[in-house]
Amino acid sequence: MKVFFSLIVFSFVLATCQGACFQGLFEAELIDGKLVTPNTCTDIYDKKKHLLVSTWNTDYCFRCECLESGFSCCHRYGGIGYVEGCKTVVNPVTCQHESYRLDDPSQRC
Repeated sequence: MKVFFSLIVFSFVLATCQGACFQGLFEAELIDGKLVTPNTCTDIYDKKKHLLVSTWNTDYCFRCECLESGFSCCHRYGGIGYVEGCKTVVNPVTCQHESYRLDDPSQRC
């Protein structure tokens, strides 16, 4: 039930997030009468676990940090790229903006 509630809260945060970053907070659990906080963060995309005070890059161009209070992830490519007369896309391998000519998409701007 806790996992379901956490997913609902996380979905709400993602749906209302207008920026390029999001966060998730740890929830302490009561195990054998003791309050226990997690010592790892779980990547929401690939479900891999990451140690506290670590950083990693996701397959979706996010750079994430596992902090003592939870995790924080931000886009690696920053703001919106725009070049007049070109279409700008984010390269999923390099996580960088790339601009291509509108009249010849095989040519970079």
